[in-house]
Amino acid sequence: MTNLISYEELTLLARPCSTERETAEALIAEAQREDIRRRVGDGVYLQLIKDTPDERFRALLEGGIVSEGSLITGLKTALAYYALARIVRDGNIQATTYGAVVKEDQYSVEAEVQERQRQYRELFSIADGYMSEALAYLDCHREEFPEYKACKTDRSSNRMRIRVINKI
Repeated sequence: MTNLISYEELTLLARPCSTERETAEALIAEAQREDIRRRVGDGVYLQLIKDTPDERFRALLEGGIVSEGSLITGLKTALAYYALARIVRDGNIQATTYGAVVKEDQYSVEAEVQERQRQYRELFSIADGYMSEALAYLDCHREEFPEYKACKTDRSSNRMRIRVINKI
């Protein structure tokens, strides 16, 4: 499967990141599957990961000014922030035969757990904002995107779900 963004685009679209390429690319792929695919649906997702997506997906992916004069940031930027959040959360934690370890050298100091969690939440919140723009774009242009089936759950940026159990 092809990642929507490259290792180099991660820094250009979000914030500077100097984690190992292999780790970053794995976390980009994870964020793409878990955060992008789940929210836009399989139909749109399959169109996005084509070698050359249709031109109608350009604004959705890249962002820009859309026909109504409104601005959309784009799914690539949302993906960059989702991936960066994962890198902050567990980018320097590595699985070894002795369990999960944090790699350090003589000049590094591991960030406090609270600080990592704060940064993770901040980055995820930014990504959710960009994702909301993309989903609103899809909602407003349903006729152009027949593949899009709006997801009924988990659309808010605070990740809260409300389910009606019994209608009265």
